[in-house]
Amino acid sequence: MPANTSTLDALLKEDYGPALRTQLNDETPELELFESDSSPWQGRERLEAIHVNRNRGSYFSAEGGNIPTAGRQQIENMRVPMRYHHGAINITKQLMVASRSSEGAFARGMRLEMDRLLDDMRVQRRFAIWGDGRGVRCLVNGGHGTITTLTVDSPGGFAGATNGARFLNVGDRIGFILPTTGALRAGGTREISAVAAAGTNVTVSAALDAAVDDNDIVVKAYGTDASLAVGNTDWQHAPMGLSGLIDDGTNVNLYFGLSRTTFPILNSTVMGTVGALSADVIQRAIDVAMQVGNCQIAYHLMHPSMVRAYIALAENDRRYMGVDLKSPDVGTAAAKNTWNTGLTFGGTPLKRGIDAPYGVWFGVDPRSFVRYVADAGSWIDEDGSVLTRDATAVDTFLGQYRIYENFCAYRPNQSFRLDGVTSTVVVAHIT
Repeated sequence: MPANTSTLDALLKEDYGPALRTQLNDETPELELFESDSSPWQGRERLEAIHVNRNRGSYFSAEGGNIPTAGRQQIENMRVPMRYHHGAINITKQLMVASRSSEGAFARGMRLEMDRLLDDMRVQRRFAIWGDGRGVRCLVNGGHGTITTLTVDSPGGFAGATNGARFLNVGDRIGFILPTTGALRAGGTREISAVAAAGTNVTVSAALDAAVDDNDIVVKAYGTDASLAVGNTDWQHAPMGLSGLIDDGTNVNLYFGLSRTTFPILNSTVMGTVGALSADVIQRAIDVAMQVGNCQIAYHLMHPSMVRAYIALAENDRRYMGVDLKSPDVGTAAAKNTWNTGLTFGGTPLKRGIDAPYGVWFGVDPRSFVRYVADAGSWIDEDGSVLTRDATAVDTFLGQYRIYENFCAYRPNQSFRLDGVTSTVVVAHIT
């Protein structure tokens, strides 16, 4: 028998590629919507004085008639709290030594963990930017007993059965919030060990508490804890996102300390249960936002499924396929662009975000959009070292990263939102 690659397999070396190839989508272009506040954050909250009503002390009088009763301008304070975002790594000295050169590893272990944590935190921020500040990952779908399969729907808190687990991943630790009271269900955290491909359910590491019920709110928690406190969950701790900024009280009624019921001037134009998308409904929303807030819509934001619904509006009117009919092109500019689709409505760009809620169209006037920052991002090193020795493990070191920020729109009436728009969603789970 001749020598071949099987018989002399022990002689052959492995040929490794030159670098680690990431498979993860880390882009967060949504930050471009917000202008960072130039003044440093100080104190408990940022107060914004906002003008909510005019002096109503004027009228058209008769000759010799009474002068009007004097009125006044109405000014209120919007109170913006800071939100805190933390991440942590834990690494052994042995790994640092074993991966200190390209000969020993694809990447240096310590640098990989530090750099990738920052990317991972950006992805969590991307989720928050599309949310409403509550940190809702999804809702429990149906009653549950003491089982390990959790059925979920309403991803991000938006109604709908499709891909309920889109914001949950293996390794996430979760807790459950009672929707009626905002209190935490007893029973501690559960770690996710599997996510169904259809996005309808997840498997958790330990049986659910018997009290977990339909429409309980699923939130992330800090770690394994049998006696979890609500303060150690995402609940009401996330930065305010687009679904709360551009809202009419449906998602967020108490808007930075001011009731949208009491001060309806803080309401965005929101049209619910839209159904089939049309140019008329988009223009109607623009027209109302123009009348109420003198809007100048600069962007239309949406999920990729909504972009397809928009493209379909003109499908029957497209007669020519490219400049050369010998090489027909039935696509649009959206086929080669990501965040910027290359499409417009009335000349205004359409942008798409992979974490945008399903069936929702945002029309954004960003002139009043602000990102308040106390710490744009830094490793905790006030004790003189980024890495500190683990108190319980030998030769193991802990590093922690922080971001202190919040987002605000002090003129929410300049933007609009369309809810319940019909679109075809293809389930895609983002890790």
